[in-house]
Amino acid sequence: MDVRRVSKLTLASNDASLLAAMAPSSAARKPSGSRSPGPTRARLLAAARQAFGELGFAATRVDDIVERAGTSHGTFYRYFEDKKDALVGLTQDVARSLYGTAVAPALDTSLGLRGVVRARLAAFISAYTEHWEVIHTWRQAEGVHAEVEEVRARIRRAISSAVAEMLERDREKELIESGVDTEIAATAFVVMAEGFADDWLYAGRAFSEADVDQITDLWMRGTYRREALVP
Repeated sequence: MDVRRVSKLTLASNDASLLAAMAPSSAARKPSGSRSPGPTRARLLAAARQAFGELGFAATRVDDIVERAGTSHGTFYRYFEDKKDALVGLTQDVARSLYGTAVAPALDTSLGLRGVVRARLAAFISAYTEHWEVIHTWRQAEGVHAEVEEVRARIRRAISSAVAEMLERDREKELIESGVDTEIAATAFVVMAEGFADDWLYAGRAFSEADVDQITDLWMRGTYRREALVP
């Protein structure tokens, strides 16, 4: 299965506050208008993504970004302070996609509990694959730029928090195994999904139906009551 073909789940409007919380603290350094979305900023971000993917984060210069974007240095600095700032912008855009696929409401409740969880996991892996260039660049920048690490940590915490809330709702329906800590279970799910996608993509491996099935079942069997897993 090519998980990139899985239909994307959309971000729920009532989760927008969590996305806002993921904005890096340094975002306040510039007036909000300078960071407003628009075709020029989008073109610069696309060029930065291309340059990072081709050259690596460390080797990429602002020159490389503006050349690919077909803009001037002055235009670049109206939107970003430096290449790290452009990476943070890319990270926030990717965060919306990853967060949205991980926590969006089920579009097809006829799938059953396992089917809904599996669809959400498949959509997350699809988004992770789509944005692998940016995620790989995160890895290169982590440890050098604390702000990039901060944004990524906020992404993970936001997703874990949202998953924990969904598990609490399932606990109220008596679907969760007794003794399961929903915060631990949610964190384990996020780390498992992210680590699995990282390892597979680093190795250049393609995702299969069986891969997604196994990750889904491993997590659900340790989280949900046996009765809840019966179709």
